[in-house]
Amino acid sequence: MERAAYRLLYDNIHDFKTTAAHVEAEIKRWNLKNESLAVVHDTGGRTHHDMWVSMKTVSHFNLGIALELMLKMILYLDNIPCEHIHSLVELHDSITEKSQAKLEIIFQESKRVFPNGFNLIAFINSATPDAERISRPEARELKTFRDFLVYFDEDVRLWEKRYSSELIGKGKWRHYIDDISVFIELIKRVMVAIPRC
Repeated sequence: MERAAYRLLYDNIHDFKTTAAHVEAEIKRWNLKNESLAVVHDTGGRTHHDMWVSMKTVSHFNLGIALELMLKMILYLDNIPCEHIHSLVELHDSITEKSQAKLEIIFQESKRVFPNGFNLIAFINSATPDAERISRPEARELKTFRDFLVYFDEDVRLWEKRYSSELIGKGKWRHYIDDISVFIELIKRVMVAIPRC
């Protein structure tokens, strides 16, 4: 990889992560509540739920890109050819076992920084009467970094978040995390150990 490409990749990881964190800060600043249909003052009639979903969609998409690029950076540093894939689990499973172990340690350390953790949120946006008959998604036991990558790929579908509006009315569960701070912390800790060149 050329030096300029390496530096752009490094900067993109930082900037996608920072964008996700800024959007999350805006959600907190507005004190948005997913479960509230109340109108938010000075927003032209937008409700808490609508703003929360829209802003979470943006934060999650940016988080997904940051994680994907971070894993691709690790592949590059491990001298492993990187395929043009978006699956976080496939990328994770392609890096060396040593790098996987380091990521797991960093993930567990990041979780300790935020002892209150986070909640997994799932809901259906549907005007159809059948929405109530759609079975709830199974509860997941998420302990490891890889567990979360599977969840991000299969349920949250981070890489597709930009198409969220297309799921409305289709009776599909939409998954979010109420606080992505653990993953922002993980990316920070990983990237501080990687030289920008």
